[in-house]
Amino acid sequence: MGAHFLILNMKHILSYLLIIFTAVATFAAPSKYDEITWLREAADSLHSIGRTDSAVIVGERAIRLANESNDPTQIVGTHAALGVFLRSLGRIDDALNSYEKALAIVTSGKFRENPSQESIEEIASLYINLAVLNLDTQHKELAAKHAVMSGQWVSKSKDPELRSTVYGVIGSVLTGCGDLEKALHYQSLAYKDAIASGNKEAAFRSAAYTMLISDRLGDKAGAGQWREKCGVLLPEVESMMAKLVYYQAECSICLKNNNPEGAIKWFNVILGQEGIDNLPFVKFDCYNNLHLAYAETGDYKSAYTSLLKGNELRDSLWAQEKAESLRDLTVKYETKETELALAQSEAKRSNTLMWLFAVAGLLLIAIIIFILYANRQRRNRMQKEIEFAKLRSDIGQQLTRQYIDGLENERQRMSRELHDGVCNDLLAIEMNISSGKSIGSTLNLIGTCREAVRRISHELMPPEFAYANIDEVVRFYVNKQAEANSGKVAINYTSSINDADWNNVPDRVSLEVYRIIQESVGNAIKHSGANIIEVQMNLDGTDLAVTVTDNGTFKNVKGKGLGVESIKRRANSIKGELSYSLNENNGTSVQLNVFVKPNEQSSSLL
Repeated sequence: MGAHFLILNMKHILSYLLIIFTAVATFAAPSKYDEITWLREAADSLHSIGRTDSAVIVGERAIRLANESNDPTQIVGTHAALGVFLRSLGRIDDALNSYEKALAIVTSGKFRENPSQESIEEIASLYINLAVLNLDTQHKELAAKHAVMSGQWVSKSKDPELRSTVYGVIGSVLTGCGDLEKALHYQSLAYKDAIASGNKEAAFRSAAYTMLISDRLGDKAGAGQWREKCGVLLPEVESMMAKLVYYQAECSICLKNNNPEGAIKWFNVILGQEGIDNLPFVKFDCYNNLHLAYAETGDYKSAYTSLLKGNELRDSLWAQEKAESLRDLTVKYETKETELALAQSEAKRSNTLMWLFAVAGLLLIAIIIFILYANRQRRNRMQKEIEFAKLRSDIGQQLTRQYIDGLENERQRMSRELHDGVCNDLLAIEMNISSGKSIGSTLNLIGTCREAVRRISHELMPPEFAYANIDEVVRFYVNKQAEANSGKVAINYTSSINDADWNNVPDRVSLEVYRIIQESVGNAIKHSGANIIEVQMNLDGTDLAVTVTDNGTFKNVKGKGLGVESIKRRANSIKGELSYSLNENNGTSVQLNVFVKPNEQSSSLL
């Protein structure tokens, strides 16, 4: 019964192993990255509370967004995460298919040159997922191959703590595959990197595991050296889970070396740990193997007591097996001869049993540590996102300045075109008419002038905002005016704080709105006597609202001034609703509301 339980428990723990690697995220375009990251975290949460079917649905949504982002790191990570969920549902073929899609991206060569830290984490986790899946399905050769590939990728990481964690998990997988030599190698690497990162608990666990493997390989001297390392680190270890790794390893070594007294000592140390009641499976395994050790020493009373306690725990975990367990207990201890024979038989099997027990415990510890590490990585990534957003803002300001400077240069060029070209053509027309030349000659000149005007009008069409959108252009203009009028007028600009996509505002609308704001701000500076001017622009879907408010003397806006008429014409050209009002400070408020058609193409002026 004990061996059967441990095998099942180990498979359960290996399932958890797959979950830990879905917590690692990657760099992508900020908008897509945020949503993909949120979806992956939501899927992880659903999976952790047992709603794995829902986790699969959310994970599939994350995959669609990852494919749209065209970011290979995100694609690999989301497929690997979905594979975890599918595997936990028993959909092995579907899980394998998801892993293979991620593997196809990895093997395509997209990560060969200078892979990012996030890419390394995602790829290493993918290969570990494949390793555990193959180990669980008894494809040990493939499991070992994928575990080694995970090690090759994580070796590229500059993070010793990450390397230590992954190397430790690789060592556990290789142990399950029976490749103890390689398992020893990776556990040694895990210990080295744990020391380098200053993580003494991780170093302690790796040392304990390496001690166990060394003993298993018959290297008593090596096992002793690693035991000494454990002894040095033990006083500095606070985690009970980390201590359990060491205690379990000592139990296994004692049983393997026919030292039941030593095994009894270490089993009782485990059972005496504060908080052990919160780990009923660990207690059950201890009692289930402790009775074998007592029987080996001839202490059948203690063996019976230990077995009874183990069965009580088992009954609480599996009530349906209670009757059968009690019957087995009665049969086992009817006679001393039967009892002794059973104890001897079970003692021979205990070595394998305890080995599986140690592996399962170590895998569980690896899960807990990697989750803590992943949470820390998330926090670091959030900080990087903030820094990236600031950098993008600074770049946007530079591009905006480039755009404005280019716009002014274009205006000067158009002025020269009108003066040197159109004006000269008009003069020629005037002279023809004055001199009485033929109508045909005059019409030709008129046609030439018309074509020149048409060409210039087309060039005056709103440019494609190659460097900035309307929000960035207005912000730059207001800031420029604020600097020029510093000490006289305070000019402020605010815009939508939501996820407004200013790139959806058509070029023609952007230009007219920009000119209206220019005219309104210029009027307020020149004529109102205001010392505060507020410019506000909000985009809510297809509704664009613009407001320019000052605290100066109310201006008569019902007249036919050139500036007011220009604003009205521009508003009408984009079918906007324009209004003026008197604000509470006796100043003027200009309001413009425009219905925006996303990606609308500008039409010809003529």
